[in-house]
Amino acid sequence: MYILGINGGVRMGYQDISAVLMKDGEVIAAIEEERLNRVKNSPNQLPERAIVEVLSIGGITIQDIDIVATHGSTWGDQYQEVLTGYFKNTFGYVPAIQRYHHHDCHSASAFYAAGYDEALVISIDGSGDGVCTQVSIGNADGLKLLHRFERPNSLGLFYSLITQYCGFKKDSDEYKLMGLSSYGDGDSYNFDWLLCLHDEGQYTLDTSYLVEIKPGQPQPSKQEMFFNQKLMDKLGTNRRKGEALDERFKNIGASAQRHLEKAITNIVKHYITQTGIKKVCLAGGVALNCVANQKLMDLPEVEALFIQPASSDAGISLGAAMLASAAVGQKPVPTDNVYWGRGYSNQEISHILDQLHATYERVADPALVAAEAIHAGKVVGWVQGRDEFGPRALGCRSILADPTRADMQELVNLKIKFRESFRPFCPSVLEEDSTLYFEGAQAVAPYMTITYNVKPAAAKQLPAITHVDGTARIQTVNTRQNPLYYQLLQHLKKLNGHGVVLNTSFNRDNEPIVHSPIDAVSAFYGCGMDVLVIGDCVLRK
Repeated sequence: MYILGINGGVRMGYQDISAVLMKDGEVIAAIEEERLNRVKNSPNQLPERAIVEVLSIGGITIQDIDIVATHGSTWGDQYQEVLTGYFKNTFGYVPAIQRYHHHDCHSASAFYAAGYDEALVISIDGSGDGVCTQVSIGNADGLKLLHRFERPNSLGLFYSLITQYCGFKKDSDEYKLMGLSSYGDGDSYNFDWLLCLHDEGQYTLDTSYLVEIKPGQPQPSKQEMFFNQKLMDKLGTNRRKGEALDERFKNIGASAQRHLEKAITNIVKHYITQTGIKKVCLAGGVALNCVANQKLMDLPEVEALFIQPASSDAGISLGAAMLASAAVGQKPVPTDNVYWGRGYSNQEISHILDQLHATYERVADPALVAAEAIHAGKVVGWVQGRDEFGPRALGCRSILADPTRADMQELVNLKIKFRESFRPFCPSVLEEDSTLYFEGAQAVAPYMTITYNVKPAAAKQLPAITHVDGTARIQTVNTRQNPLYYQLLQHLKKLNGHGVVLNTSFNRDNEPIVHSPIDAVSAFYGCGMDVLVIGDCVLRK
């Protein structure tokens, strides 16, 4: 049985458009629309190229699809008509369509992917189908709802509000606020007046500091002001994009981050106490806050923590497909990796490069060539295998550099990524070596969803990936999940003694991660990168 999961919608505020293809309970393809149309987040639309892509990867047509699964269960019959018309007009065929609750999709994407027999499942985001946080129990019978925090009581809205106040784009740049928070004093501001934390894991958001959203109205767009004068009377004038980030904004960011962490840990601790379940699964946009995730991982109450790698709304398509699969008696297969996009053969890559009149060489060991370039101080673009699903580059669409060079963090930020100098970079590390450098309750972390403390000696050895607060968002790499990337790390270890590389997504600021060889070549020649390794083809400047 083939199930097509999709995320999207024609209403304002829907983003991270994506499609997932499952066959007999197993994910065989997944990609976000932005990778294909090159529009960041691809807001306010339904997937088209992503659907065509996953069908192509699966070697099937739309007529082979048994069920289309998506969110929007609360949107009424009119949305069913929208979807029916969309498939009829765009693809000429309308499979059976099944809609689920937004947060059920998030929850399913985390629980079924984790593979736990039983878990506490928590979904946290801005808002979806009228809900902002959902707590469930996952077991052999599926998902059992425990509690829902309905709009406007939203941890995501709280964090987005402060993100925009500090001069970043809401619903996009929350990770920037998270990175900035490490530079401030988290005790400077008490945000209980805005997000009041109560006993038993409860909280309420004071919406008098937000612009009024009347019933039936969509949330403000990313360009619209989300907070009002009352908030500025409380905190002072907001920062505009491009203005200096002074201590006040650093402290506000740090205090908001700490308050968010308290809210999330309160929820987790309360429901662990109530249920006795110590394995925790997280999804939803707020679950991408890897600093808060570290606080959860290190809680003595938490036995195991799984963060769904595509926890943004891109994961809605995954969760919807998994719900539909479970509903027809095909239990979703736990995921061992998220390399679900399209791969390109060496022959295809060389043919494309020839069409571009690019100068390149073919090499026998691309992992060794890349490692040698990194060791020589070069910044390397690395495009191998199938795209990662989600916002993190996990060694298939990555920019790589030497983490032992103290100047590399600033160089990559300013000359290659064209972004703020305070932004941290992540390390990829040989799985068996992770405990030599990093400290955390779980030694294995393959998805860059949790920060770890960098050991003091390692911080001196690896300055380019050690954030100002002494942490790093790590990716552990093994030969089963990504053998070629593992080989690269092994080569580096032989060259400099460390099986660690600085790894950031292969994109420039405000652009989607590259997908095709053409995307990679375009980005390569549009920034200060030195070497590009695509398959067994190497381009140099």
